[in-house]
Amino acid sequence: MTEFDFIVVGSGAGGATVAKALSEAGRRVLLLEKGGMMKPGGESKAYSVIRSGVEIWLAECLGGTTVVTMGNAVRSSVSRGLEPFFEEAERELGVVPMPLEKMGKTSREMLSLSGEWVRMPKCIDFLKCRSCGSCAYGCPHGAKWSSLRYVEEAERAGCRVMTGSGVRRVLVENGRAKGVEVEGGRSFGSRAVVLAAGAIESPRILLRSGISAGRGLFVDTFVTVGGLKRGAGFNREVGMPFYLKREGYLISPHYSSLLLGLMKCRGIAASPQDIVGLMVKISDDPSGVVTEDSVIKLSTGSDLRKLEEGRREAKMLLERMGVDGSTIAEVHPRGAHPGGSCSSAVRSAEDPETEVEGLFVSDASVLPGPFGLPPMLTIIAVSKRLASMLLNKC
Repeated sequence: MTEFDFIVVGSGAGGATVAKALSEAGRRVLLLEKGGMMKPGGESKAYSVIRSGVEIWLAECLGGTTVVTMGNAVRSSVSRGLEPFFEEAERELGVVPMPLEKMGKTSREMLSLSGEWVRMPKCIDFLKCRSCGSCAYGCPHGAKWSSLRYVEEAERAGCRVMTGSGVRRVLVENGRAKGVEVEGGRSFGSRAVVLAAGAIESPRILLRSGISAGRGLFVDTFVTVGGLKRGAGFNREVGMPFYLKREGYLISPHYSSLLLGLMKCRGIAASPQDIVGLMVKISDDPSGVVTEDSVIKLSTGSDLRKLEEGRREAKMLLERMGVDGSTIAEVHPRGAHPGGSCSSAVRSAEDPETEVEGLFVSDASVLPGPFGLPPMLTIIAVSKRLASMLLNKC
């Protein structure tokens, strides 16, 4: 059995961060990724949709969901002592507030409706950005940061990267992690294992390894509310350029092609450039459960009240900027930020070791919910702190 100092499972925001830091410190690291490498601009083909009460969207590929994010890099107060790690991450990602000059015409119209909008911090190189509206499908211009950059840096430092390598279980001996078994039966040994496979797969690996996990799932449930404004061209603008943060929910400009289908079902003729939308994202209750073969995530009464409140405000804002009120519709509830499902399986987000010595978790699954904000920067900061701890400890 091949031996490493560390095995990292998952190449998204958490896994790539840990693998890079450990490899650059001279440790022998194996990074395992269940998905494959996608072509630039074609990353949306890696989307996986989990059908539950709330539909959950994931990307299974090298780089994970970071390749299909909107490039949002927001700090949160979810965990203590992260300030230096946030600062380091922001420098490395080149985080800047969304520039006014890169906002499209319709976004600027929205911005003028309220003095409460906050410009979204973005990890986008705006010298390369073409404002094509393709962030959520994979950036075709190489302008948006993704964890692929950390993966490349880890490889240059000696990290071994294996794609198409889903992990079946963690190998445990005398209460200590000794490696992993990959689907197909092959095993790899290590001094420590870091699970960063996301809030759906990380708890499943723990469950298959005999460790209790899977409760406390939140997904940052959102709906996109939108309607017609002929010739708006909103579909070709940078998504989520700014946001309003309310008690329990967030509103941000968001184009969804699903709105076009809803219009057509109602007999309304429309083209993509005619659709204008707003996302209503809530801090949903951590009421979901992940098992080895299912995900159960329903909206609670509190969730529905927050969605309704946000929906009313979004509709008002759309009508104020000239969207035809009779055409306004909304996309079914979805979630793209699953988290919380391993929060009870680790000591804390600050010290994410499980009951098994040498087995750690470093992704959104250790963040206690509800959250309600784009989590990528927080995951990177938490993972930087973990890597620092591991280098001192192992």
